[in-house]
Amino acid sequence: MDYELEILSLKKRIEELEKIVLKTVQPINIEANQQSNRDKTKYMFEGKVFPKNRLVLAIIKKYANEHNPTFLELSQVFDKSLQGSLGVVELYDVAIKTSDASKRYFLKDEDILVLNNEKVVVCTQWGIFNIIKFVKRAQSLGFNIETI
Repeated sequence: MDYELEILSLKKRIEELEKIVLKTVQPINIEANQQSNRDKTKYMFEGKVFPKNRLVLAIIKKYANEHNPTFLELSQVFDKSLQGSLGVVELYDVAIKTSDASKRYFLKDEDILVLNNEKVVVCTQWGIFNIIKFVKRAQSLGFNIETI
């Protein structure tokens, strides 16, 4: 058996197959593919549909309206471990000193809470892992939340 001829024959067959594959395979847009993998779970609360971060804001606002807590009390009920490094709530004056605060906290006037003369903001940074802890805490406090 002539191995060189066999190798050349196999090489030609591989090249032909590669041409066929390249004609039939669509190029993958990696950037678009990564965006489609982003978790876009929505939640139903009080008859309204919310994305993760807006759900947190709605729950915090409702809790604050019903219990009138201080910032300290609110930050103990919704402690930092639920969100991670930023915490669920922060004093406005502290939050605005952080870099890219407008991306990390709800800073529009209608989203800022005033608790006992203290301006308090809610974190916008919620993902598939930390929202689970927050939802469990909110449900344990009596809030009815459905994943949709």
